[in-house]
Amino acid sequence: MIQQRLQTVKMLALTVAMCLVFGASREIRSQERMPNVVVFLSDDQGWGDFSFQGNTNLKTPAIDSLAQQGALVERYYVCPVCAPTRAEFLTGRYHPRGSAMGVTEGLERLDLDEVTIADLLSKRGYATGVFGKWHNGSQYPYHPNGRGFQEFYGFLSGHWGEYFDPLLDHNGIPERGKGFVTDDFTSHAIEFIRGNRAKPFFCYIAYNTPHSPMQVPDEYFTTVKDREIKMLHQGRPKEKEDLAMTRAAIAMIENMDSNVGRVLEELKKLEIEKDTIVVYFNDNGPNSFRWNGGLKGRKGSVDEGGVRSPLLIQWPQKIAAGLRIKQLSGAVDLLPTLCDLTSTEIPHREKLDGISLAPQLQGESTDTVSRQLFTQWAGKVALREDDYLLDEQGELFDLIKDATQQKAISGLEPERTERMRAAVKNWKMEVIGSADTQRPFLVGHRQRIRTELPAQDGKAKGGTVKRSAPAPNCSYFTNWKSESDRIAWDIEVLESGKYEIFIEYAAPTESVGTKVRCEIGAKVLESELLREFVSEERGAEKDRFPRNGESLMKDFGRQSLGSAELVSGRCNLTLSLRQIKSELGVELKSVELIRKSNE
Repeated sequence: MIQQRLQTVKMLALTVAMCLVFGASREIRSQERMPNVVVFLSDDQGWGDFSFQGNTNLKTPAIDSLAQQGALVERYYVCPVCAPTRAEFLTGRYHPRGSAMGVTEGLERLDLDEVTIADLLSKRGYATGVFGKWHNGSQYPYHPNGRGFQEFYGFLSGHWGEYFDPLLDHNGIPERGKGFVTDDFTSHAIEFIRGNRAKPFFCYIAYNTPHSPMQVPDEYFTTVKDREIKMLHQGRPKEKEDLAMTRAAIAMIENMDSNVGRVLEELKKLEIEKDTIVVYFNDNGPNSFRWNGGLKGRKGSVDEGGVRSPLLIQWPQKIAAGLRIKQLSGAVDLLPTLCDLTSTEIPHREKLDGISLAPQLQGESTDTVSRQLFTQWAGKVALREDDYLLDEQGELFDLIKDATQQKAISGLEPERTERMRAAVKNWKMEVIGSADTQRPFLVGHRQRIRTELPAQDGKAKGGTVKRSAPAPNCSYFTNWKSESDRIAWDIEVLESGKYEIFIEYAAPTESVGTKVRCEIGAKVLESELLREFVSEERGAEKDRFPRNGESLMKDFGRQSLGSAELVSGRCNLTLSLRQIKSELGVELKSVELIRKSNE
């Protein structure tokens, strides 16, 4: 009996030991696992468009949970407009260094020698995907698939003209979306997360809301359309708030919050929440005057209201819940921070403008770093240094004592003011001056047989042809009905070979037989329009508020203009009309070049 008891005790001891060893090894494996990274980036959402910021006009429980269970970087700055912020996040460098100086017509492109965070993480073994709005270049290798992202589903330009069932891009192939875009992007992101849950992944979810056009599903708009808006814009009398626009933005933000919640729930369901870093921030200030904590300016401004954003970072058990960081920081800091949190090497760290927030996030340091942080748009530059702001007029403000920029203190701090003014002057020359805004559009990369040249990238010359809307993104050319009209793209053919040229067009019956002439360098193609293609504009019927410059959308037909042998090099691709059959003219969405296999 005694021996049996001893044997039982030994077995129990062995079992306990094995459990301890297994538990320890499992803990080691958990520690060794590279964390997943999910980054949410919203479009045209303001610093104040969150309930955790004290805004009672709306409810953002999912995003609020990131602030409660993770860290809030309180003094975080982005750029005044979309593409520059995205470029700084992707590279850790000021956007002029990568020539991302605009939002359309090719100026949004990020130079090809820039190294992105997706490049670094993919080399580390991460699965990488981006879902939503790209806005840093269209033609490969400016395309996300050429910038380190293995998976892309979304649209490439700065904005889109319809948010329900739109035509999107899926790894370079056109694909019709399903339902409301924010819901659709989230579904594809969740599918990506599920498919890569067994290995580390980097999932970049770039929502295009609440950017106009102001479209949102009924279930969100009906809860807001009659809601009392208690917290109003606090600005100068000329800055009037339109409550209809505010309500539309709120509905779009609440829809976005529910989609953030879907992703967070999926991480819990897959039991990878503790292994996942989740980041949330905005790309610029709000797209209308609405409550924003009294901050001066809005989207397009280098003042506080145009560039201040919350930065939320959650990593359970690694980043303390409720942590508040006061370090002056910006979009350029995300690449070094995320690389350090994932133990990813940055070979070119000395070329970065950003600093790593990892020591403060992980409790290794509470010290703030003295630094300068520049923001610019359209030649207007602001400099933030520690507690101070030098605005675009060269006036100094103390942002700790005067966050709403009510009283300049330039006269009280003359030495600091002059030193910061000199720093801005040097930055303009050295950084803005380094940008290349004359790059051609690339055609025929060996990794992609198809290249699209959309209307947004083209230049129109002549007496009648014009864009379908003031904003080039997602526009098309219309009123093309004169032989003197020209539509041209500055291109560089990367691979010599035979290319078939297609156009996407619309034309009434009366215009059938009109000849379209295509000149590519010394090559000339000419083809008659063989059939009519007519479709109605759409989009306005779903707008909750009148759109701000975005084109309405429509369908287009497709026709080949023939094939030509093209030689590598830079040239112009120019379209014109001959033997015009009708004053009703032709509309043009894009030109498409398909590189043929060697015959």
